[in-house]
Amino acid sequence: MTNFSFKSSIFLLFLSILFTNTIYAKEAPATPKKMMKHPSYTKGKCDACHTDKNGKSAKLKMEMPKLCYSCHTDYEKNDFIHGPVAAGACTLCHSPHESPNPRLLITSTINELCTMCHTEKGDMLKSGENIHPPVKDSCINCHDPHSEKNLFQLKADRKKDLCLMCHVDKKERITNSKRKHGAIEMGDKCIGCHNPHSSKQGKLLKAPDSKTLCLTCHSASLKTDEEGKLLKNMGQHLIDNPDLHGPVLWGDCVACHNPHGSDNTRMLKRPFPEGSTEIFSPDKYICFKCHEPKKITDKLTTEHTAFRNGDKNIHFFHVKIKRISCKTCHDYHGSKNLPHHLNNKATFGAAKFSLRFIESPTGGSCNPICHTQRYYDRVDPVNVKTNKKLK
Repeated sequence: MTNFSFKSSIFLLFLSILFTNTIYAKEAPATPKKMMKHPSYTKGKCDACHTDKNGKSAKLKMEMPKLCYSCHTDYEKNDFIHGPVAAGACTLCHSPHESPNPRLLITSTINELCTMCHTEKGDMLKSGENIHPPVKDSCINCHDPHSEKNLFQLKADRKKDLCLMCHVDKKERITNSKRKHGAIEMGDKCIGCHNPHSSKQGKLLKAPDSKTLCLTCHSASLKTDEEGKLLKNMGQHLIDNPDLHGPVLWGDCVACHNPHGSDNTRMLKRPFPEGSTEIFSPDKYICFKCHEPKKITDKLTTEHTAFRNGDKNIHFFHVKIKRISCKTCHDYHGSKNLPHHLNNKATFGAAKFSLRFIESPTGGSCNPICHTQRYYDRVDPVNVKTNKKLK
């Protein structure tokens, strides 16, 4: 046998022994957990709780929970008491002698303990799609397991105050925004829209999309908190005007509106003119979060807008030069009968009128109160004063 083959044989034997030991090696015994012991039990003072000082009888000196309250806080003085506490069933959750768990609990985690009774929450924790992080961490982040001054033993009012203990950014927005959302201060407040435990939807919403959720309130006429101005019944408006603006069609009201409050009109995420006219700048219109500003700023274009006479941009004239707001002609939620989300009834200041818009394959005409009927054509430009073709 050569020196090389001898070394190879020794190496293979070593690998064989190592592999065999790995497979059949016994697991090292787990280090036993340190037991938490009740102080009286540790000191051998059985008669602190039992009638027999030697602990040979299980008979207690007094009924539960009075026995526990002889040393521990009396939780029955609060308004809302957890059922087992009220029933004196302290040992349903705590071991009276010793336990490997903190607070002498009979389970290793708080959630495991709570879901012994609250089984539906246990199912939610196992299979829920979007679980509120504090819930996933520990039920006692929000609930006191014994008693509290608030319903469900919550550590603060469940409708808003509890939420804002963690959501400090929302607290700042709700408090400081000039335009406030009434829903946050009425009814169920935060939990009117959000499920505090889990939801199939993002943001723990109670509806499949923000539009469905918003319309649970906005399918009636409501007043603004700031001026008492009457808001339209948006649910009915969308039924009556089924040609919906993209974000509304996608069920995404929060693409434009901040549901927690904003400094902008109608709680918009960006500015939008409140009046009928405004010196044009893209940063003054939320519209240009999605739409291309060149639709307005380019005096001549054959690309950025279909509202042009040849290459002369009519948006440029109306919005840039005349400073007319987009909302004078367009409905930003939805429209009916007219293309491009044009208003059936336009508003300019206090005046209300029909645009009397007629579309053609390559252009169209309108005849509102501000001028006589005028035509435009993208292919064969028109003299806007005579309405005759330039060619």
